[in-house]
Amino acid sequence: MTTGDGRSHSQNFVERVNNLAVCVAGCRAEHAFDARSSRRTKISDFRKMRKMLSELPEADRRAARAEGYRLAEAMLREHAAKVQRLADLLMARRWKDGTDTVRIERDELNTVFGAARDEPNSR
Repeated sequence: MTTGDGRSHSQNFVERVNNLAVCVAGCRAEHAFDARSSRRTKISDFRKMRKMLSELPEADRRAARAEGYRLAEAMLREHAAKVQRLADLLMARRWKDGTDTVRIERDELNTVFGAARDEPNSR
């Protein structure tokens, strides 16, 4: 996964609301864990969100958007310890090599998230 340049790579879910939640979660996590990124990152997420919402019937857009926000908030609360460790890791590496792009390989990410398995409510 990469971050800091508006390009993170995440799974596309079958349920559209899950994809909307992914777009919201990054910005929400930045605020919750005081780990700010560039405005460009947020703009990219909100463009994706607008595109996904535009593909829905107009009558369903407001409910889908609200559910995306609700789901993002619930997942961030449920997995707060994991998100905090990831934010700490990203911020510790930020600009270390002279760029604002941080790369975390899958094995290391699994280790960061795996460390939370003993915590209550973690999956």
